[in-house]
Amino acid sequence: MYGGISLIGWFHTIIGTAGILTGIYLLIRHNFIDIWSNLGMFYIICTLFTSGSSFFIFSATGSFNDAHLLSVLTILAIIAAFILDRFNFFSFLTKYLKELALSVTVLLSMLPTTAEVLKRLPPNDPFVNSIYDPLIMNFYISYILIYAVFALYQIFLINGGSYNDR
Repeated sequence: MYGGISLIGWFHTIIGTAGILTGIYLLIRHNFIDIWSNLGMFYIICTLFTSGSSFFIFSATGSFNDAHLLSVLTILAIIAAFILDRFNFFSFLTKYLKELALSVTVLLSMLPTTAEVLKRLPPNDPFVNSIYDPLIMNFYISYILIYAVFALYQIFLINGGSYNDR
């Protein structure tokens, strides 16, 4: 262990950070996550490895917790996006559902990341002691509001024709 984090914890943290930064970049730069682009595939791989590795990190919690549930939801959202990309199950709604499934993976990754960062930094006097701290709740509310506005923006882009169906 280094800095109180196991080797799998460091792998999880580094890959997760790369994934979140890539996802945010793709959403800001391109408004969507193209799963078939090189950067989109990098995002998907990082996110899947991060979500999967979270199941091996029990030293901090000792059991399955809310962060693990978010990992399951993230993996399911990615699987759904690939299925929706391949099959037109919901007619005109398919592209909306696919893009919203991909963009929600960034939100689902940000929630436990924010809690972990605020519970660990600064090292000797962390900002919060609990995931139920008002500071974390304020971040969560902000993220959800930002996601809601961005999801509406994505719907507007798809509906307005500024969307290249990949």
